Amino acid sequence: MSRMSFEEKTLSDILIFIFSFCYPLIRSNLSETEVTEMNKTEKTTMSVREMGQILGLSKTESYWLVHKQCFETTLVQGVMRVNVKSFEHWYANQIKHKKVDGTPPGEELRSYSYSVQEIADLLGVSDDVVYAFLKRDHIETFDVDTWMRIRKDIFEAWYKSQRKYRTKADRERDAELEAASMTMPQMARLLGITRNEVYSIIGRKKNQGIVVADRKRISLESFENWYQSQERYQKVTKKTSGLQNDLEKVDDSERTALLSSDRTSFTAREAALLIGVSQRDIYRMIEDELLDSFTVGKMIRIRRSALEWWLSPQDATFQKEVR
Repeated sequence: MSRMSFEEKTLSDILIFIFSFCYPLIRSNLSETEVTEMNKTEKTTMSVREMGQILGLSKTESYWLVHKQCFETTLVQGVMRVNVKSFEHWYANQIKHKKVDGTPPGEELRSYSYSVQEIADLLGVSDDVVYAFLKRDHIETFDVDTWMRIRKDIFEAWYKSQRKYRTKADRERDAELEAASMTMPQMARLLGITRNEVYSIIGRKKNQGIVVADRKRISLESFENWYQSQERYQKVTKKTSGLQNDLEKVDDSERTALLSSDRTSFTAREAALLIGVSQRDIYRMIEDELLDSFTVGKMIRIRRSALEWWLSPQDATFQKEVR
């Protein structure tokens, strides 16, 4: 509970004095009919003391909740009582206070919203990653007892609008698609060609790839169909692929530094260096919508996630989550 000011504590003490000493006096002067009516009301209400006992709170803490109007209260013969239904509704929509009997709070709140931690667990990422995309994508949130929460319908709409972050169920489904497909670097090694040549092949409409978890891949079936329909390219069996040689040549200090950085975007020249193609090819890939880019002033920049599609497995340091 947050620290109360002197004025707030004084108010709580006054309320405690009034209801502790006045209640017995008032009840002793009631008629039998009035007592009967009061008993009926008590079935749908409870005393502030009873409410405090349910939550394991002190008198001061109990009356502070009353003062904050967390739930409905009513005066019964001059004595304040807590509406049970309103109290239960409040309890089901907050997560700060817990009943001593172990009944979990926030049941209704959890039915229509997620906490940041719940989303992190759902997507298999850290809390920092969740906070980052909530801010970046301007996802609507609300606070409950100073904790941030996100409505489930808003989260689901955002989730469907992107392909980078995946739930466990979708990751399992993606695994099936991955088993029936290959990455572009894998295709390059299989044919002993450079990624530049792979781009030329994939760039043709009939050989466009599929996207799995925001990464471009080629289905094994479509690859085999294409492979059988041409005679120019042959699968590599024993010799080192041209791609591996290219990687060894361009793996200089600048490329290594770019791979290890936490930058979220790169210039066209840097992107060309990273994936082993020419700067002209980068512009062609952007024009063909094979690379996701944006402009800063007059400069074109390519997103890190877009380049990840074209990287080989040994570039794992590049394919890390920016946190």
